[in-house]
Amino acid sequence: MDRRRFVTSAGWGAAGLFLSSVAAEGQYDLARLESPVVPQTTWGRVWIRWTEPVLPRETLLAHGLAIPWDAGASLVERARRQGYRVYAEVMLGQASAAANSSRAAGMSGFVLRPGDTEQEKAEKTASELRLAHPNLTILSPDPRSTQPAMRGSMVVTRRGILQVTSPTEQPWIDSNVAMVGFDRASHPTETPLIDFHWDLPDALQQQLGPSTEDYLLAVAEAGALHSNLVLNLHPNLQKALVNGSDEGWVLWKHIAKYVEFYLRESQRPVIHPASVGVVTDNYDASYETTNLMARHNIPFRVLPPSHLTRQGLQGLDLIVVFAQPDEAATGEVARFVDGGGVAILVSLRSPLPGQSSGGRRVSSNSVIYTMGKGKVIELAEGVADPDAFSRDVRRLLGEENLPISLWNASTTIAIPYKVPSASTATVELVNYSADPMPVQVRIKGSYSVVRYETPERGCCEVLTATHQDGFTQLEVPSLRIGGRVQLGAMADPAA
Repeated sequence: MDRRRFVTSAGWGAAGLFLSSVAAEGQYDLARLESPVVPQTTWGRVWIRWTEPVLPRETLLAHGLAIPWDAGASLVERARRQGYRVYAEVMLGQASAAANSSRAAGMSGFVLRPGDTEQEKAEKTASELRLAHPNLTILSPDPRSTQPAMRGSMVVTRRGILQVTSPTEQPWIDSNVAMVGFDRASHPTETPLIDFHWDLPDALQQQLGPSTEDYLLAVAEAGALHSNLVLNLHPNLQKALVNGSDEGWVLWKHIAKYVEFYLRESQRPVIHPASVGVVTDNYDASYETTNLMARHNIPFRVLPPSHLTRQGLQGLDLIVVFAQPDEAATGEVARFVDGGGVAILVSLRSPLPGQSSGGRRVSSNSVIYTMGKGKVIELAEGVADPDAFSRDVRRLLGEENLPISLWNASTTIAIPYKVPSASTATVELVNYSADPMPVQVRIKGSYSVVRYETPERGCCEVLTATHQDGFTQLEVPSLRIGGRVQLGAMADPAA
């Protein structure tokens, strides 16, 4: 099964039915705390993967070129003369040799391509080489990266059975939101690096290459996620640029406009407001759930089990626990629930007290019980339907506890950011359909200045906002692929 292509059919799984009944019980008075500041390194960088032996006369806008390790000294020298930073693509077994010879060969660093089975070893090797060669940039992309796209029917696995789904009212989206969340949790001092190969299903697409919208969506998603990107330029586009094709250069200028847009604001520390924490040490076990939460615009924070601490749980209203907590972590979960939080335990032996007091079995797979001001939900057989589960998580939280909500935006994902100690916020919007549409946004906080910018139209269009119950509501007039809403100057809620 391709874990990145899970789509649910209409209907509710056991977990969905259970959580629906819990959500209907009412609102929760949860303590509100600020999310911790996430360490932020430079993002918005784009490396171009170049495989042709010749370069275009005009230098392409990019942070660097990624070229084959055996491309030859002449190509490296030509690239350097044109102002490029040059990075060699090497396999894991070539990493040490590349680190020792890259500087002498005129390269700024290299891209490590480990393959799926060697990712853990590749990350360890990259960390060791960065310490040994601090003047080299050593990139280690996540092989779990996927091409961002909006899709129709998918082949999925449910309880070991393959099923073909049909398109639903809410289109399926392939995104890297969940993967970036995992990467940021496991490597908090590094900027996530997205690197995927194009999925071109038919012979004509394989010959012509990705569409303009495909390229723009790849750049927009990486920028919106505050990540970096290795962008594969199809051989057809590379040849067109080398040959001076007008069509090729028109396409590239569209791409360059997006690259420049997301690179402009790439060095500010930010807070990622989140209502939900996902506690996991297993990417595959929790991927479906996090991917669907991202799809439903539920801001979440991935927590390794070691981060089940008071600081790690700060600002959260609900946690989904996939990893068995130890004794210390169990105490923190109990404290979190006692204070009014909701803890959902997925396929775990319950470590918490109170399950026999006030417990209520809803189905053979699910049980709920109260602890202090909060609730614990146990799903003995896991999350049967991630889509239904995500919808019910929204109902459990209640709209008042969601940092952001969208309306009329079934193909759009929004990522909110805040600047520490400032009354400003940013919302990055990505429309995976590439079909221009208005989007209604509701974000926590009362902001009196709202501006909207896009790569196509530049900065900035002033938008009218309304305020209600501590939220700012606005309508983005037209979102094609990527857009950014800047909010500032806290409004007086009573005005």
